[in-house]
Amino acid sequence: MKDVRDIYQEIAEQRAELMYCILSAEERRETQARLDAALAEAERRLREEEGA
Repeated sequence: MKDVRDIYQEIAEQRAELMYCILSAEERRETQARLDAALAEAERRLREEEGA
């Protein structure tokens, strides 16, 4: 994900998947892990941008 908008799109998609899709326990864990990683990346980018 090169563009900041990409990370926010990824976050939106993962949140929607968790809210509206029927997922197995394993799929839910994987989706939550991807969401957590995307949120951490967005926060890292924001801090980097503020520091620049």
